Amino acid sequence: MSAFEFPTESETDVVVIGAGPNGLITAAYLTAAGLDVTVVERRYEIGGGLATEEILFPHHYVNTHASYHYMVDYLPPVADFDMLGNGLRFHKPFGQTGGVFGDDYVYLCRTLEDTRDSLARFGLKEADEFGNLAYRFHKIVEDILAPATYLPPDGPVDLTGALNRTEVGRDMLEVSEMSALELIGGYDLRDSIQATLLYMACQWGLSPGESGMGFLVPLMVDRGMQKAFVYGGSHRLASGLARVILRQGGLIIDNAEVVEILTDGGRASGVRLEDGQTITARKAVVSSLDPQSTFLRLLPAEVVPEDLRRSAEGWAWDKWSLLSVFFALSDKPRWRPNANNGMIGMPDPFATILGFEGRDDVASFLDAIERGEIPKAAGHFTVESAFDPHLSQLEGQHVAFFQMPAPYTYDWDEKGPGVVRDIVTLLDANYEGFSDLILQTVVETPRTIEQRLPNMVRGSIKHGDYNPLQMGNMRPNPECSSSRTPVSGLYLCGASMFPGGMVIGGPGYVAAQIVCEDTRTKFPFEYPGHVQRYLETYFPEGKD
Repeated sequence: MSAFEFPTESETDVVVIGAGPNGLITAAYLTAAGLDVTVVERRYEIGGGLATEEILFPHHYVNTHASYHYMVDYLPPVADFDMLGNGLRFHKPFGQTGGVFGDDYVYLCRTLEDTRDSLARFGLKEADEFGNLAYRFHKIVEDILAPATYLPPDGPVDLTGALNRTEVGRDMLEVSEMSALELIGGYDLRDSIQATLLYMACQWGLSPGESGMGFLVPLMVDRGMQKAFVYGGSHRLASGLARVILRQGGLIIDNAEVVEILTDGGRASGVRLEDGQTITARKAVVSSLDPQSTFLRLLPAEVVPEDLRRSAEGWAWDKWSLLSVFFALSDKPRWRPNANNGMIGMPDPFATILGFEGRDDVASFLDAIERGEIPKAAGHFTVESAFDPHLSQLEGQHVAFFQMPAPYTYDWDEKGPGVVRDIVTLLDANYEGFSDLILQTVVETPRTIEQRLPNMVRGSIKHGDYNPLQMGNMRPNPECSSSRTPVSGLYLCGASMFPGGMVIGGPGYVAAQIVCEDTRTKFPFEYPGHVQRYLETYFPEGKD
């Protein structure tokens, strides 16, 4: 519904600001709980990062933001709302991640058995060592990280006490203190495998040498071998959630930018839109925006406590963003003949890492990116239409993208075209006649990301840096990490609250739980089995 079709003054139980994945998840659960919910979205398109757009015009569609879906095995709304029974389809390719490193290559598969078979060419010892790493990482994810994603965070003392109950929990605590380089380097694996794992662990914004963030390494590596895509484009996940909301009586208004969170007696009481319309919220206002937008721009200054204001002012944006180059191609790219590339003849990897020599090269490259430099073209490549033919509607033609970590502060106007040329040269070196296949190219820089999605300030795809002071119950600060804020009636549900971004659904799911609790509304579903097992194991007396 357009804001122009909406009355100038209206009333609802809950207003959700932002129709990105977390805002939609929050609204889906709150409408299922029987609350009257209105979602307001600045853009004409809902979904935020769940965008599938015809930017390679005509007839070629690309997922402009979220292409790889890491958490589909755990995402609660998929099962709770029977989304798979209502047209949503995920698929995990057989080949998950490939990498070319000089004369060496790595091919990681969806199943550990197939990956071990692939790595056995280096010897059984190498395959067994990788198997040990993969099993260890999966246990940490399955038993702890995945279920904890969908529960409010615990303070460090309580969490440490709980995790000390099991061997896996104690291992998780040990891993958390390490850096990605320390953790991966502790395994006796050849350099090309370590390079692949380090890139998988760090590509979305984790500094390779930063200690205290090691818990993200098992998550990114384990889920990086279980990536899925949405048939028909990532937007279908957003449209599926929208159908749930509308079917349950909720409203979604697009082209409706919020310019003020209204307050009454210090309590959040609704929102004012750019065109002057007001929507009163009887029970709650839920913001999926970043802390600076919510607390510094939209709220009246007099209702924001001083410590909350300082916390928002000090919010750190992502260390780096992404450069994405989207291609429309006349044919599917094919590897150049190379006796050392065993991926030739195998199913295409969902993501292929290109441009690195080895582990140390990955680390030094990311360090340079963090300093604001681009030392060379290196990143990952995916031919999306090879997996999802819906994305290219012209027979025989394909869409693909090359993506790489990139600094926001780079001189994109002056130097950006040279980086794109280097990317094409890299692809030409690996795929036969690649440049001759190019029909059209569209480039999205970190600045373009910010223009399209202003909530991703400085191209921050996670709405804020991943560092020890902005994770766990510190995301975005101890007062707001569980969705509640010091401003009565105001809640958070976006990627800048625990547990973070990447379309994992945790912030939206947790926010819906907390709003239901505070409004004395029964949450409409039981916890998923993996969450219940986590609670029974680590919090048998219950969580505070």
